[in-house]
Amino acid sequence: MRIRTLAALVLGGLMAAAPASAAVAPGHGGPATAAGLGAATTMAAAGPRSAAGTGTTGRGMSGHEHAGDTGDAVRYAALRTCKNKKKEDRPCGPWRLMLHSGKVRELPDARVFPRDGHRKVHKDSPAPIAVSGNGGHIAYVRERDDRLVVRELTGKVHVMPAAALPAKTNMMGLDLALSLDGSTLAVHDGANEKFLWLYDVASGRRLGSLPAGDELLGFSGDEDQVLTRRQTDENTTEIISYDLSGAEATRQVPPQIAAQDVPMALHADGDLVAFYSEGSRALKLFDLRSNAVVNSVRVKLPGGGAPDMVDWTGARQVTLHVLTGDAGNGTMHILQVDPGTGAVRVRDTYRVKNTFVFAACGG
Repeated sequence: MRIRTLAALVLGGLMAAAPASAAVAPGHGGPATAAGLGAATTMAAAGPRSAAGTGTTGRGMSGHEHAGDTGDAVRYAALRTCKNKKKEDRPCGPWRLMLHSGKVRELPDARVFPRDGHRKVHKDSPAPIAVSGNGGHIAYVRERDDRLVVRELTGKVHVMPAAALPAKTNMMGLDLALSLDGSTLAVHDGANEKFLWLYDVASGRRLGSLPAGDELLGFSGDEDQVLTRRQTDENTTEIISYDLSGAEATRQVPPQIAAQDVPMALHADGDLVAFYSEGSRALKLFDLRSNAVVNSVRVKLPGGGAPDMVDWTGARQVTLHVLTGDAGNGTMHILQVDPGTGAVRVRDTYRVKNTFVFAACGG
């Protein structure tokens, strides 16, 4: 997930609703989070690329099916706000899962407070957690033995190998992300940048390793690639795609307009990158093959701000998660946008109340 220096923000990783005085996991530098590691992407692709750059190529996809459309699913996982002995706000558990049905489930085995590299527990920060894009899987650190697990909403638990979370890892900078269907887990040591690993959830097998200094932006539309961003020693930004084994597919130093520090998502075709430019208030498509912005449509967002999560959720559909108000008592707007016409459909809205931190599903 990408960490932003704001007092409140989202994520397919964590969205912090902590007050400025409260310390949140530092990750890449500051409280609150956003749509990098945590923004699980979705399905897409079928049909030739259009002249406007909004079509797709080759891989058959049936479009996005959010679990909440056909059955219950997690909207977000959250920790409540409590007071410590100094009357300061702090997170308190257990983690709770807020479902589309309105039901609330608890995760009593999930670690609430992270350990640092010296095994010290920090009670002013939340432990890492992530929700899959379809709301059916939750990744977290198990309290009793500090193992990474992925729990299905059905109750089934997948325990990752002990090596997936080395003993002296600083959990305050640990980023977790799940693909849309929860089948792939990304684990990033954001504090010390020692590892960025991809795991098959069902088998626990490590699929591949990526450069630990990369910022993981998310999975491609059909989930067989990942997109990253890197700042080079020459003070330029690189956008890179890899397959799940860690083999590099494409690398570009994009034009300035596409080198923004914003959420981005990779289409199923492995070429088109969608992002929102707050300056021009437009959803833009950047083509990794031609290294050019190939399409731009103006999109008016609630509150006039920028999206916290961006995901390809169909061959011609980009889904934006936009938070308005304070993250502890705000409203999440989930918008489906046609990147060719700019047409917007509201898929869902929900309130987040009295929350210290929350992790939203992507997609």
